[in-house]
Amino acid sequence: MEKVSKQSRILAFDVVRVLAMFWVVTYHFGCEYSLQPMSPIANFFCITPNFDFGNVAVTLFLVLSGALLYRKYGNGNVGRLSTFYIKRARTIYPPFWIVNLYIVLAMARHWMAEGSPFFAGNPLKLLLTVAGFDGYVNLFGFENYYFCGEWFVGAIVLLYLLFPLLSWAYTKNKVALLAILVVCYGMQFVWPDSLEWKISAFPATLILKFVLGFVLMNLLPKLQHRWIGWASLAVFLLLCLVKTPAGIFRNDLLGTIAGIVAFFAVINFARKWDGSTLVGKVVAKLAPLTYCVFLLQHVCINWLQIAFVKALGKPVVELSPAMCLGLLAVTFAVILVAAYVLKFVSDRALRFAEGKFLS
Repeated sequence: MEKVSKQSRILAFDVVRVLAMFWVVTYHFGCEYSLQPMSPIANFFCITPNFDFGNVAVTLFLVLSGALLYRKYGNGNVGRLSTFYIKRARTIYPPFWIVNLYIVLAMARHWMAEGSPFFAGNPLKLLLTVAGFDGYVNLFGFENYYFCGEWFVGAIVLLYLLFPLLSWAYTKNKVALLAILVVCYGMQFVWPDSLEWKISAFPATLILKFVLGFVLMNLLPKLQHRWIGWASLAVFLLLCLVKTPAGIFRNDLLGTIAGIVAFFAVINFARKWDGSTLVGKVVAKLAPLTYCVFLLQHVCINWLQIAFVKALGKPVVELSPAMCLGLLAVTFAVILVAAYVLKFVSDRALRFAEGKFLS
């Protein structure tokens, strides 16, 4: 078995992060542009006969988040909880709060137009935005001041809060923890089909995928083998192209499997690159932007769609596949620029705030 350097592993994780970012954008783009599954080819990275790529992207993000935290705190000891949570908050909240300043502007507009700034009801609901849970509860029909970040922000906040407990339990008895999580996850598939698309966001699903990151981090040296990479790629392509039988093999389960095998494939094939290659350089530039892209992508897609429809003078349903590909490229470029600006402003604001606090 070939040894893999620490540097290669980090690059592989960045490739996973960038790939997940790409699939998040293509999935939401395909949804908003009402393309049909597998046709045109632009929509291949939106939905397949077995799963959607939004599911795969979230699976990759959750597994990677669990793996990276376990890599750093693998002995179950996170140190002082306050220090651990402050570090996690520094990565999540500054860009999230900056983008959500839009809500203040929206409140001012509603106050001037309608006499009340609280356009989404009870002002206490703003606490959900401050905590990052507005998108998560909005997913289940609870109206609030949700604007950006999807439901994933609340999901990752929940998992970070639970990490000390989960890593401790995993250290004590990983088999028992995994068995409990698998049973809880499996029980969700007896629920009505109408809830199927929400299974990806249920706590049992989130926690299982997060803890699978611990497992993959433990097994990482054993997963570094050429045949594992090629076999994983083959399984991924089969799941993308060949419809499986109906029944329990539903979107989240197959999307999870696709995400895991995609992870296996990347950590094997990314060994061929390093920081000096073109791929390595591009990945190094894009990887730090992934969270900001996650925050902004859906808002940018929706706003740009309005601009495209107005500029082209035709509704979305009349756009050709070639035009959709072109608009996808433009949309991606705008999202990346916006994400770069957001990260720059967020980093500067955080350094300023910490400087003021420490001085």
